[in-house]
Amino acid sequence: MDGHTFRSRLSELMQKSRKALRLYTSVERIGVANAEFRELQAQEWKEVNADLLRQISHALETGSSKALVSDIFTLRDRFYSNWRGAEKEVHQKQRDLIMAAENGDFVKAAILGRELVLLKAREQASQAAHHELHEVLARSKVQAPTIELSSESMLEEESEAMRPQAKVIPLRGR
Repeated sequence: MDGHTFRSRLSELMQKSRKALRLYTSVERIGVANAEFRELQAQEWKEVNADLLRQISHALETGSSKALVSDIFTLRDRFYSNWRGAEKEVHQKQRDLIMAAENGDFVKAAILGRELVLLKAREQASQAAHHELHEVLARSKVQAPTIELSSESMLEEESEAMRPQAKVIPLRGR
């Protein structure tokens, strides 16, 4: 589709993001049981959402539609990396938490539990940001920008291919 439709969809996403920021700010103020953990979650969601909003605003300021599309694809990929990185950390910390609990190290378990609240919130927020950007790109039917390799990186690849390979000497059977 044309750049105008893509821009309007990004503007809609920005409006949703602003609304979410207001929601997360209001959640931080609510005093309920486990308020500390809810505040940690809301703060993490708020930070990811603010980053999304900032990056989309910056991308929309560019005049070129081609640059805008490229920036949004890059942003989507960045949130994907953040999502998967946080997911990996969550799994590692979960294993650490289980070991700490099994060993009776409840101070460490409590600290890990707090860290897991933050990581899980970051994972969820990054996944949501990735999903929203992916939806905008899919609905707009824009093509991913082509990746051009610089001549320097191509030379490095060629030199690696030209390096002599080690000879493998088979072992004789006994």
